[in-house]
Amino acid sequence: MKNAPQVLFWLGLASIPLSWLLWYIGPEIELVRPVLNNIADPALKAVLQAAHAERWGIFVGLWPVTLLVLSVVVEKRFPR
Repeated sequence: MKNAPQVLFWLGLASIPLSWLLWYIGPEIELVRPVLNNIADPALKAVLQAAHAERWGIFVGLWPVTLLVLSVVVEKRFPR
């Protein structure tokens, strides 16, 4: 438990570039339901891919804040 705050801190910092990367390559990622492959209209597909990338970026963008706050909370709750 004594290394948990440090691990959470570094995971929080590492997830910042991960969120940028997922935002950049987000239009190509479809994990749960491959819905975009069934769309024939290219304009609609492009708009939906951009929206999908934004959602991935926001979802993963919440990780740094959560992990950094957890590192502070764990450090205060369980001092070394």
